[in-house]
Amino acid sequence: MSTLALLTSEFAPFSGGVGTYARELAVAAQHAGHQVTVLAPDYGSDQSALDATFPFRVIRYAGNTADMKSLPTRVQVTRRLLMRERFDVVHAIDWPFFIPVALAPRHGAHTLLTVHGTEIIYMQEVKRRLMLRLIGFWSKGWASWIGNSQYTTDLLLRAFPQIDTADVRAIPLAVGDDWRERRVPRHVARGRWGLTSNDLVIVSLGRVVPRKGHLDLAEALSQLPECLTKRVCWWVIGPLNEPAHAELLRARASALPFDVTFFGGLDAEEVASRLSSADLFCLPGYQDEQGRVEGFGLVFLEAAAFGVPSVATHSGGIPEAISDGETGILVPERDPAALADALTRVLADDRLRGQLAAGAEARAAAATWAHVAHETYGNN
Repeated sequence: MSTLALLTSEFAPFSGGVGTYARELAVAAQHAGHQVTVLAPDYGSDQSALDATFPFRVIRYAGNTADMKSLPTRVQVTRRLLMRERFDVVHAIDWPFFIPVALAPRHGAHTLLTVHGTEIIYMQEVKRRLMLRLIGFWSKGWASWIGNSQYTTDLLLRAFPQIDTADVRAIPLAVGDDWRERRVPRHVARGRWGLTSNDLVIVSLGRVVPRKGHLDLAEALSQLPECLTKRVCWWVIGPLNEPAHAELLRARASALPFDVTFFGGLDAEEVASRLSSADLFCLPGYQDEQGRVEGFGLVFLEAAAFGVPSVATHSGGIPEAISDGETGILVPERDPAALADALTRVLADDRLRGQLAAGAEARAAAATWAHVAHETYGNN
C-alpha cells in the first residue's frame, strides 16, 4: 500500500462539497490500508480534538477558506511538507493547491489533481492563465487529473486542450457510510414532524443561491393542480447566502397555496430526519451567467440513499447522479412548466414514486467511497 498526501483548502469543521470529498476519500483510503496524511487549514482555531477523531493524520496550517491572497501560505506549507516527508501519491484535492503542488518538490511522487467543476472557469481567467503558463503548469507528464463526473472531465478537456486525454479520468462521487447510518425509519421521522400519510413533502437541500433553481421550483409549484396543493409542503434547507435573492424567494413562496418553511442551515441529524420524511427531492439547478454549474450533484445521491427520488434538470453533471426514469425525472433547465409537469406526474402517482424510490436507493447503495478510493489510488 501507499503513503498518500491529500492537500485540501476545505476540511472539517468547514462544511462543503470539497471538504466532504477530502474526508470521505481519506477515510476510505486509510481503511483500504494506505497511510494517509491530510493537509488542511485550521480556520483560526485549535482543531486537535476534532482531528483526533479521524483514522488518519491531519496537519493544520494557519488559514481559512482559500483565496489568491493566501496563495503564498499554501505554497510555503506544501513545500515544507513535501521537503520533510516522502509520499507515493500527492493529491491536490482542489484548485487552491494546484499551483502549490506544481511548485513543490515531489520527489517522484505520483501527482493527482481533482477538478469539481467551477474551478475550471476560474482557471480560464486571464491572470490565472498567465500565472499557470509562467510556472510551467502545462508541462507534460507531471500530474494526472480526476474529474468528479464525466461532465466535469469533458469540460476540463474542452477548456484546456493541451491536457493529454490519457492523463484524465472521471471518477464519480459516492455516499458516505456515516450518512447512510443517519437514516431514520420513515414512519418514525414523519411522526416526529407531525406528518400524516396524506402529506406530500418536497425537500430542497443546498445553498440558497440563484443557480440552484429555487425560484424556478417556486414557479413550478404554483402550477400544481389543486388536488396536490392540498397535500404538499415544501421544506427549504440550506443557508440563505444572498439576502436579495432570499428576499425574492420568500416573497414568491409566500404566494404559494401551501406551507413553505425556510430552515436555513441545520445540523446533520435534523437534515437526515427531515430527508427521511420526504416524498420527493427537488433542486432544479442551471448553469448561470458566469458558467457555474453542478459538476456532479452529490446531494441527489444523498437523498437517494434515504429512498427519496428526485426531480431535477439536465444540467452539468446532474444526469450522472440521477438516472432519468429510473431514480428520478429530469427536465430542461429554466423550464418551470416542464418542471411542474414532472412534479405533478411523480407526486400524483404513488406507484411511480415508489418505483423511482426503489431505483434511487439501489443506485445510491452501489456508490461507495471504497470504490472511489480504489479507482483513485488502487494502482499506486
